[in-house]
Amino acid sequence: MGARLDDYVDSSKRTRSPASRARREVFRQAYSLAVELMELRIKRGLTQQKLSEATGIAQSEISRIERGATSPTHRTMERLAGALGAEIRLVETSSSAS
Repeated sequence: MGARLDDYVDSSKRTRSPASRARREVFRQAYSLAVELMELRIKRGLTQQKLSEATGIAQSEISRIERGATSPTHRTMERLAGALGAEIRLVETSSSAS
């Protein structure tokens, strides 16, 4: 049985709410960080296990970060960046520019 138009409209309104947009932005940022970390790790020829050994961060935690399932602390990011020969930067996005 197909969905009713009213159900679709209600669902559409919920996805445009400020709370929904905020959740999507948090996910977008976590995913972006995850992809950058994974790409840099692979570029350096490191497995998650080797990165774990170099940083003292559990491989399972690195996996969660790369999946976007957790947000790393600043200290964790410093350790990962150091092991990967990278630096942490704040970069203004076009959506936040006034």
